[in-house]
Amino acid sequence: MTYGLLTSDVPLGPFEGVALTLWAAQGKQAKLHAKPSCSSLRSARVTEREVRLDALAVGRLCPQCAAYGAWAPRGTGLAVFVKAVTGLGLLYELHSYGEADEDACSDEDIDRAVTLLSRTPSSGPGGTENEEDEEDEDAWEVVREAREIRERVFVEWRRAASSLYRAHEVLGLFPWLKPWAETPMRLKAERLKVLRGQASRLVTPDALILAAAVSAMADPVLPHGDPAFAPLGDPAEVARQLKSLWCRWRQQVADAWDHPDEQMDLADHVTDSVGARRKGRDEVLARARQLLAQWQAEAQRVSSPGRAEHVLTARLLRPDAAVQRAYDDDSPLDRLSPWELGVLALWGVEADWEQFTIVLEVPEPVAARLLSQDGSGLSCVARNTQAPAVPEPASEPEPEGPLGPGVFDDTPVSARRPVTARHLRALRLASREADQLYLVFSVAAGPEVISLTALEQRCTAGWEGIIIAGAGDLPGSLVDTRQAAASPGVTPQGAGVWLPEVHDPHDPDFGRQLSTAEGERLLVGFCEGRQAADNALRTLALARGVPDLRELDGGYDDEGHHRNPFPAEVWHGLLAMEQLDLEPFETSRPPGSGLPLGVLAQVQAYTTDAAGRYEGRAHSPECPHRRPQSGVGRDDDMATIEELLSNTDFDPCGKCGGYAVRRLTDAQVAYYRAAHRLHDLMYRPAARHDTTGTGPMREILDELDDQQTAQAWFPTGTQARQWRRLVHRLRRELPEPSAP
Repeated sequence: MTYGLLTSDVPLGPFEGVALTLWAAQGKQAKLHAKPSCSSLRSARVTEREVRLDALAVGRLCPQCAAYGAWAPRGTGLAVFVKAVTGLGLLYELHSYGEADEDACSDEDIDRAVTLLSRTPSSGPGGTENEEDEEDEDAWEVVREAREIRERVFVEWRRAASSLYRAHEVLGLFPWLKPWAETPMRLKAERLKVLRGQASRLVTPDALILAAAVSAMADPVLPHGDPAFAPLGDPAEVARQLKSLWCRWRQQVADAWDHPDEQMDLADHVTDSVGARRKGRDEVLARARQLLAQWQAEAQRVSSPGRAEHVLTARLLRPDAAVQRAYDDDSPLDRLSPWELGVLALWGVEADWEQFTIVLEVPEPVAARLLSQDGSGLSCVARNTQAPAVPEPASEPEPEGPLGPGVFDDTPVSARRPVTARHLRALRLASREADQLYLVFSVAAGPEVISLTALEQRCTAGWEGIIIAGAGDLPGSLVDTRQAAASPGVTPQGAGVWLPEVHDPHDPDFGRQLSTAEGERLLVGFCEGRQAADNALRTLALARGVPDLRELDGGYDDEGHHRNPFPAEVWHGLLAMEQLDLEPFETSRPPGSGLPLGVLAQVQAYTTDAAGRYEGRAHSPECPHRRPQSGVGRDDDMATIEELLSNTDFDPCGKCGGYAVRRLTDAQVAYYRAAHRLHDLMYRPAARHDTTGTGPMREILDELDDQQTAQAWFPTGTQARQWRRLVHRLRRELPEPSAP
């Protein structure tokens, strides 16, 4: 089987007849190529062809171009479908675990393993000491081989179950494939039953029942005053050692599918602090083993009565939709302990792998443990006549139609179909990439830019809207010019990615480090040689449309890992980690000039604590003192520069400055520089009274007094008049130039 290729027998459903722009040489049966530069296209006469997708067109696709769906336009519903089916998607799953392969365990292997696992190495015949050692070693070797067989069977069973679930998931998203996949799905289900039957023979109910009883046992009274344990140290040390032995034994037994007899070697840990030749070591070891035997006997006593069977429904934890991929090798069943896997294999009577549920008929101790445990990958509810019926979780309403053209692709906006949570699950299933940004539209909120995670949450809550464009849909002509202007070639040689900061307000580059253009230059520089800069710039272009950058926080997956909505380098295009020099705008203390904030008033600043509410200082998103996370988080604070300037409780970190600002537009950078130039002139009295040096100052003041420019700097006329009054006052203070 060749992975990555769509075969002509796969039903195309609503994608049948979709128009594709492909390339081909002369001839009606020539291979179709995704691009004219394909190395398999050697003809000198290559033409662009408009092709309708059908089985014949699929059969004519160039194998090189067809690998992993490269011919499907990126960002379209067709691309989502092709990625979910090809590669290591549905086609791979349908050909996996449908029959026993050459490495599968035979019935003879299982019979031999069952026989060996029912014996212990010490059960061999007696003899001399050397003969007994050799026989014990041989016995342990055959038992080890039996355990390897058991492990292989359980691994194959887990993977087969996960493969069947993933196939069901794809078929649920593309229902027109179900009749076509009926036969391989039936074979997979039959193979799974065989594997479960083999696994059930390799575990014993007594061991699993004992493990359940041990997990429910209360802490025993530990004999820390027993003279046999005196070599361990003082009574406090003895108590610590025995408590450790109890916790270790209970954890090992409760999570294992082996009989507690197999855990007797745990007693050796008690003697780790006692020398091998120290007097009393053998007595400590013997007494520790007696304790383990006592605890085991107590577990057997409380677990023996009341073996009435209880019927439970076990629901397996589904993979997190935000991080699940069709190509993952890890099985969700790997989160279960050996004891839980043994329970599913031994007492499972009915399984629905499409819903990830198994009906169990288990004894009382096992039922009590399953119903009480929290934080496990196995959630169980009772199904008996005495208890009221447990309502099934509300199923998601079926979308208006399956995923097809008009949801993700570039059809006219007027023809777009509303996006649903099921459509987004299909996108997640087919995509390996990090969270994406989308420009969406709804009647309730109008156009918005939101992350894929936020869009999923809204759709689940009943939001109705359409996707207008993703980052990859933006025209390249808009990005190419920005990339050329921000390319590393414009950076002075030897300067590196970060340019030196400019402190002179009269330098044309003053304030450049805060600008959007500098953010683009940094982004392109960081992406050079590691990832496509044009994709990062497209993402940056969409991210700039988000009104509050905290909305871009992707949250955490079910493993506790933080999700970023885009590569971390994009944050440098959105945020300037430098702080604004607000001295010209301060009024409460000198040397502030009290200049109006103008267009800088609503500039956003992001920090961990804008109002001094928490213990410790405030940090910026990139400060090494804060938690390891790239960019802005939903728990951060957002304050405007106007609010930050007036907040006397703000306590910034001395290393990072306490906050990062959203990058400034050209008008904001121009006013920031103009305010610092005016502030500098106001605190140069010597220059103002020097008749020989007033010429340049008059030119600067004339430039700052430009009325048309000032209108773009100030949202109100009051601020504009305040600015002009300060400029005029400085001009009046300048002496007239002396006559030549």
